[in-house]
Amino acid sequence: MRPIETLLERIARHLVPERIPWFAARLYDRIAQTALESYYKEVAEQVVAHTSRGAILDIGSGPGYLPIEIARRAPDLRIVGIDLSKALIRIASENAAQADLSDRVQFIKGDGNRLGFKDNSFDMVISTGSLHAWKNPIRVINECHRVLKAEREAWILDPARVITPAAEKMMEGTVGLIERLALRWGSLTSKLTRPYGRAEIEQIITRSAFQRGSVTEDRWLTVKLRKPA
Repeated sequence: MRPIETLLERIARHLVPERIPWFAARLYDRIAQTALESYYKEVAEQVVAHTSRGAILDIGSGPGYLPIEIARRAPDLRIVGIDLSKALIRIASENAAQADLSDRVQFIKGDGNRLGFKDNSFDMVISTGSLHAWKNPIRVINECHRVLKAEREAWILDPARVITPAAEKMMEGTVGLIERLALRWGSLTSKLTRPYGRAEIEQIITRSAFQRGSVTEDRWLTVKLRKPA
């Protein structure tokens, strides 16, 4: 079990931007592509087994592979993905168009701290690989609670398992200036914003509007929060 976050770590988390910078967007997209089989498809199967109709909100969609994989498996689902990065929203929209799913998968610039949706709008809220970057996780989780319909669930998975052997090999061959800058940025921010430990997340849940939920640890940490009637 990881120790509770120190004051220095809190300061570092506050200083690191929540969004992926524009110069890292294309590299992040290439890295994420390598995790389709090992991560995104598996998570999509789990999501669709739980919710196969209605509307899902994905917070921190990145290049959009999880919403796309969900839509491929559930024709009665509409998915909205939000991200702080305009560059990643553009890439995700391109990926949805290439998959011929733009009619059911929409990507828009948005902030988890201030979701631009009405109360009780979604049948499920998901987020993968973003929790560790949230400066105020309680605020984001409270927003998830607000937009979620009664008796529905929010799932938060962190960290995302996108650094596969194929991604590591690809990164070793990186030679472009922009890509090298992106790798340095990723290495620095990963050190400054370590994933929250189980004890920390349990404290966050207790202080949130959900007040209770389940936290499981396997290959990645999964938080499941149910909004009561």
